[in-house]
Amino acid sequence: MAFIDRSTRVGRSQGVSIFWGLVSVCFAAAACYYFWKNSENETTARVMRDEVSQLREENDTLNSKKDQLQASQIETANELKTREELVQEKETELAAEEARLEGPGQQSQTASEENEAQVAMVKKFNDLIRKLGKSSPPDVVERGGRPVLRVPNSELFAPGDVTLKPEGKTLLNQIAQGLNGEMDHFELRVVSYSDSATEAAPGSSKPVYATSWDLTAARASAMARFFRDETSLPFLNVLVIGRGDSEPISLNGGENHARNRRVEITVTPLPTPFHSPDPDKDKSAGH
Repeated sequence: MAFIDRSTRVGRSQGVSIFWGLVSVCFAAAACYYFWKNSENETTARVMRDEVSQLREENDTLNSKKDQLQASQIETANELKTREELVQEKETELAAEEARLEGPGQQSQTASEENEAQVAMVKKFNDLIRKLGKSSPPDVVERGGRPVLRVPNSELFAPGDVTLKPEGKTLLNQIAQGLNGEMDHFELRVVSYSDSATEAAPGSSKPVYATSWDLTAARASAMARFFRDETSLPFLNVLVIGRGDSEPISLNGGENHARNRRVEITVTPLPTPFHSPDPDKDKSAGH
């Protein structure tokens, strides 16, 4: 029995030893696995850190290249803009130079065309008034290199009156028809004159108008209304004025003083186109 008991104790001791040996082996195996796994994880982490570092370096490189490209693009855009501005400046200078070179020629051509138009217009007026001067009492004189049709007042108005006679209307209408369509650059100038002796109507010793200035002004107004209302001439190119006895052609009081009672008609080039006044500006100027 004693032998059996000792054997049992020996067997239990061995079992415990085996158990703890197995436990130790398991712990050792677990420790080995943990160490291996940790080493593997560290290796993986190191590889990943290397990859991240490499990616960061590549990203930095790419960013640097991007910045360089952007800077190069901005520089290229600025250079292109500078070149475009230079080209535009040169084109402007070229256009100005061409205009400067062509300007005198164009001005000369324009002046030549205007001179030709003036010559043609003056010739037409000359032919017209010489024809009228031959067929009726009006005569033609030259003043300042231009022909002037001189019409006695008696052909246009009754003594002391300001109403156009039928034959006076006919004469003025012939002039208007002869010049129609040719007045764009010309002015028809009609000047009414009288003498120092105030005209009185037949059978009346008292004149209707106090002075010759008043009489010629009223006659100028009548002729202006005629050209405006009864002819197709551009009225802005018609100037009708009264000058009274300010420019006599014969000595007032002499035997030929009646020659001072006249209307003189001529055409002159317009220096600049005439424009109607601006009512708004006139109102503001009045205030």
